[in-house]
This record gives sequence, structure tokens and C-alpha cells, in this order.
Amino acid sequence: MAKTYEEVETDAHIAMGLFDHDENGLITVDEFYHTFTRNGYQIDKDELSLIVENVDQDGDGAINFSEMLTIMIRMHKQTRESQNLLKVFEVMDKDGNKRISKSELKKALKLYCNKKVSNDEMDRIMQEVDFDNDGYISFVEFANCVHLFK
Repeated sequence: MAKTYEEVETDAHIAMGLFDHDENGLITVDEFYHTFTRNGYQIDKDELSLIVENVDQDGDGAINFSEMLTIMIRMHKQTRESQNLLKVFEVMDKDGNKRISKSELKKALKLYCNKKVSNDEMDRIMQEVDFDNDGYISFVEFANCVHLFK
């Protein structure tokens, strides 16, 4: 179920509380690093600096509440999109084996897109989408393919 804006805002407040050790309303790279390492994560400070730099809209070198809220909204949107994509994948995966066969894809294209595809066309599609060449489309391959068309 989708979260409301207020719920996402609450999540942002909670995240600020977890990381903002000096309670000044800003999360620094050092605060991120301390929280992650204290909780058993091994992460490079340079990597964290890049993350902060990419999100830091005002250029002060730290994450404020507004920027944290932006992160949380993006994460929520990505989660919702992934959930919707998984539902589409599951509809196409008729036998429920967590992968889409060539025949399942062909049937889905005909049923949902009103597109009849020849066997040669299906072979070309599978070559493009089936990155690990196992003859099936995994959810990761499906998601990567869908994101190419966005």
C-alpha cells in the first residue's frame, strides 16, 4: 500500500534522528559513516561523500531535513514503481516459476499489446533481453529492459 506524504515525512524525521548525532538539523558525512559502521556496515567515506554531494541541494556539505525528505520521496517512488513492475512480471509469469519464458512473453505480447510476433522476432527479443542467456527473462532482466524504454 502506498504511503501518504505525511508518512514519508515521518520517515524522513526518523531518518534524521538516526543520523543527526549532534541534533543540529544537518547530517554530515562523518555522521553517516559513524551510524553505518556502528551498525556493522562497511562503507568507504569517499563513497558517502559522493552520495551526500549528489543529494546536497544547497551545497553546504551536509543533508538537511528538506534534502532528506527528497531522498525519502525518491525512495518511496522507486519502491512503488518496483512493486508495480513486479505485479506486471507476475502476470506474465503464468507458471509462477519466477521467470518469463519465450512462450509466456509471446502470449503476453499478443494478449496485452495486441502484437503477434513471429518466432524469429521472439528470438531477437530474447537475445536483447535475456542478458544471462539462460533462455528465460528474470525479474532483474525484465526491470532493466523496462527501464530502457523510460
